[in-house]
Amino acid sequence: MRKNLYLLLMFLAAFFTACDDTDKIVDPTEVPPSQTNKLMILCEGSFNGNNSTLAYYDLSTKNIDKDFFNTVNGRGLGDTANDILKYGSKIYIVVNVSGSIEVLDAKSGVSIKNIDMKTSTGESKQPRYAAAYGGKVYVTSFDDTVTRIDTATLAIDGSVKVGRDPEGICIKNNKIYVANSGGLDYGTGNYDTTVSIIGRQNFTVEKTIEVGTNPYQVFADSEGDVYVTTRGNYVDIAPAFKKISPNYEVTAINNVQVSEFTIVNDKAYILYNEWGNPSTIKVFDCSTEKVVTENFVTDGISISNGYKISADAYSGEVYVTTSDYFTFGNVFCFDKTGKLNFELSGVGLGPNKVIFLN
Repeated sequence: MRKNLYLLLMFLAAFFTACDDTDKIVDPTEVPPSQTNKLMILCEGSFNGNNSTLAYYDLSTKNIDKDFFNTVNGRGLGDTANDILKYGSKIYIVVNVSGSIEVLDAKSGVSIKNIDMKTSTGESKQPRYAAAYGGKVYVTSFDDTVTRIDTATLAIDGSVKVGRDPEGICIKNNKIYVANSGGLDYGTGNYDTTVSIIGRQNFTVEKTIEVGTNPYQVFADSEGDVYVTTRGNYVDIAPAFKKISPNYEVTAINNVQVSEFTIVNDKAYILYNEWGNPSTIKVFDCSTEKVVTENFVTDGISISNGYKISADAYSGEVYVTTSDYFTFGNVFCFDKTGKLNFELSGVGLGPNKVIFLN
């Protein structure tokens, strides 16, 4: 009897630990594939060019369809696709100028619904980035809102006002963190400086904290810390990399230059691009809060015009896209030791994000 009780307690401990571990990834209902067999690569196209594309690459056959969305759906994706997110059995694509969220079946790529993201006067809300949790997808838009979409009905079921021109969004500690850039006021230099924190249950802004000039990306680690980049004013206020603790204390992480970053398995993969110089990739350990790898690429491969960075949670592979905004960009895949696995050339105009499918 005592042994059975002990085994029961051990089972319960393991069960609740496992629940906590899944929350470290994205959502208890959304676990990344244990083996990546296929990739989708979103290419944003040119602003007002109506030429966004979605590429599909099979890792086993090495076959690529650079215009996969058009192949499957018989039409273009739209104008300026900013973000792509797989959640459950669906894929959500944020199309900025078109003012829409394109929802695809994750297995086939067939469009299920095109959700309008328009203002009351019919203009684009200029949606930017998305995050998902608890059966909802949350989208930032340059009309200063976060929109909530129910993933079962694919209907918009809420909207909340945040700061000016929100960009990055992430969900942690049952809160939604939104980086308010004020980027549309670049001509005056009057950028926003805040991150809005929304309660997920009540879907209202509970707190607004100062983080620095022109906030851009936000990602969380498993300990509840949220990392944010600020872009500065491109003149005399430099970009910065900062951490927001669970009690909302903001601290600067010095001597780390960031253009783009992502966090996977408590490692921040940091891409820094300075025009005219090769791009660099660093690895920052969120647990120790130290840079553990100064130069991730170990085989001498040089990346010009590094644009965006993605990482596979299970394989440890890191994907870097390139863009000069005028010609078709490339995608580099590095293994977890920093050696080049493969390169996809001329994938599309402005390839920005890679997602992983089984």
